Amino acid sequence: MPSLTSPRHARLAGVSLGERLRSLDLFMHTTRAGILWILASEIAIFVWACAGVLGGGFPDALSLRLFALLTGFAILHMEATRPAEERRRAAHLAGEHIDHTGVWTCAGAFVLPVPLVVALVLIIRLRRYFIARKPPGRYLFTTFAITSSALAAQALATATPVHDWIRGEPIAADQVLGAALAVGGAFAAYYAAQTIVIGVARGLRGDWSWVSILGNRKENVDLAITLCLGLIAAWGAGVAYGLLLAALSVVVVGYTRHTQRIEQLEQERDRLEVDALHDPLTGLANQRAFNPAATLALVADQARRRPTAVMMFDLDRFKQVNSRLGHLGANEVLKALAGVLRSCVRRDDLVCRWGGEEFSVLLPSTTRADAWTIAERIRVAVESMTVELTKAAGGRTELAGDFTISGGIALSPEHGTDLATLQEHADQALAQAKDGGRNQVRLTPPAAVPGVRAVRERTYDSS
Repeated sequence: MPSLTSPRHARLAGVSLGERLRSLDLFMHTTRAGILWILASEIAIFVWACAGVLGGGFPDALSLRLFALLTGFAILHMEATRPAEERRRAAHLAGEHIDHTGVWTCAGAFVLPVPLVVALVLIIRLRRYFIARKPPGRYLFTTFAITSSALAAQALATATPVHDWIRGEPIAADQVLGAALAVGGAFAAYYAAQTIVIGVARGLRGDWSWVSILGNRKENVDLAITLCLGLIAAWGAGVAYGLLLAALSVVVVGYTRHTQRIEQLEQERDRLEVDALHDPLTGLANQRAFNPAATLALVADQARRRPTAVMMFDLDRFKQVNSRLGHLGANEVLKALAGVLRSCVRRDDLVCRWGGEEFSVLLPSTTRADAWTIAERIRVAVESMTVELTKAAGGRTELAGDFTISGGIALSPEHGTDLATLQEHADQALAQAKDGGRNQVRLTPPAAVPGVRAVRERTYDSS
């Protein structure tokens, strides 16, 4: 079933939109060209890193001291912000966010030789993995992308006076402007490396939009702040002998916690919005979400001169189900029925819990024969449905079955062109299915009697 909410809500509503660069099934959800790009970029970055490590020689004492400082403060930063990352992991959140450990990676790129830059990235990413527990496939690819950024920035810094200047070497007045431009170039190299590696992978998965490749405004502002803090951290480690770095770590931790808090509040807001559009028991759309989405689907089909099917379903003898299984057991039955409906419809079909044990389904671009086939598929699946119930007393588990459902179908434009009319007609057919003995599907006759819905609600109160 497609999302009836905005994309930012999709992960909260349980709809499978996924991440732009997806986790364990990274290779399953990309094209052959995307797989080749991922493998080629990882191999190229690995060779680049190995060449730099082998050709870098043994680091000097200053580099080792700077490496120790940056590594220590990076670990302290990760530990201080660990609770929010663990909450993100526990909630299975799929959204992307800027990892502020880039402060220390960027700082290392400015003041360390290549072997220690690579070591710093690996230490930070390894420690972060055991906190965040991101799926290995995606995490490894992201690590390679971050490594490419650090190596690119380090190469530009060492090719200019920036590297020596940040490590404490004096700089002439006439070199200040050039050094500032070189710093900007290093920032650009850091940004460009990740953008190319990750952006092309996203594009080869089918999303070549500028936002997908370059990131949105919020992401880029956050990254710019992270890089600036990284420059200050590099200067603090190289010039102020760690004193400024200690003060900066408080700022970095505070900034990270601030952004984590904002993210948490946004997630809570999104959760409230999603809950307002979905039935809390079954997770299906409620009328507030279903009605506008179904109306748009009807209008789109009418513009394309395609038929639309609207179905109403009602679980048979639900009061008896309540009596037999209790309210908790009946709730489990409704959850199972929602799962059956999801599994029996197509990707673009819309499913709604209309109220109580009644459900509404809209099938865009669907003929009479196809609608009948889907409705029968649902009916047969419910007939064979079993629900596992656990008794509160003793915790004994048992399987409950013997459920049936009745349904009615109406078609647009044959039976009407607006949602309310089609549901009224589908309800008439549902009433006929109930009259005919239940556990069956009926199609609305051409001449439907208005007001049948209210009549059925009075007559079949016991379903």
